[in-house]
Amino acid sequence: MDLFILRHGQAEPQKTTDEVRELTAKGREDTKRIIAGRLAELQSITQVWASPLVRAQQTAVIATSYFPALEIRTSELIIPEASPAAAINWLQSIDQQNLSILLVSHQPFVGELVNKLCGKSSGYYPMGTSSLAAIRTSVVAVDMGELLWLDHA
Repeated sequence: MDLFILRHGQAEPQKTTDEVRELTAKGREDTKRIIAGRLAELQSITQVWASPLVRAQQTAVIATSYFPALEIRTSELIIPEASPAAAINWLQSIDQQNLSILLVSHQPFVGELVNKLCGKSSGYYPMGTSSLAAIRTSVVAVDMGELLWLDHA
């Protein structure tokens, strides 16, 4: 499986609740630049999954604007406080289809997921806003992923 993990773009400060924070203009531009810079590598994407939070959904819309045939699917398994172990179990359950998946999510989830899949300690691979990581794994499990690249805005 090829797994692309994208942290949402820069978001506005919290006004009411965290769930409704929107992307800033900088967040939109950074996301466009990161996606555009890796278009060749992202051509294999077969599914796009995003957290239900507004800023992740907006980031996913930007990403799928480059891939209009793909729809955005939403999962609670990739919200900021989600368990990377639960997400790995979920990814294992859909891996039989040899998918190439783009996950659009948040910290601390994205950082923990990248580090666990690649067998690194917490915080080893930083994931700032609009960071995009590519991981290849033949078996979706802790310590089984190979980080191919990690781009930052």
